[in-house]
Amino acid sequence: MSQNFAILAVMDELLDTRLRDLLAERRGDWHGIAGRAGVSHSWISKFVNGRIPNPGYGTLRKLLAVVQAQQPAQEVRDAA
Repeated sequence: MSQNFAILAVMDELLDTRLRDLLAERRGDWHGIAGRAGVSHSWISKFVNGRIPNPGYGTLRKLLAVVQAQQPAQEVRDAA
């Protein structure tokens, strides 16, 4: 059973890192992302800056879904 926890810990760490990178790329969109994901802008800022030690898997998954569903503004402008 402890091996499963170790695997989950690695997955969470990868999810944390991936989400931080994506959010950093979309810094100007944090208010909208926060509203759609059900967290505050302040929460996102603290998370990206590493000040939330245990953000919760469910919260990270919600945020990731919102960020992945949203195209960056530059991509939208480039497509026009």
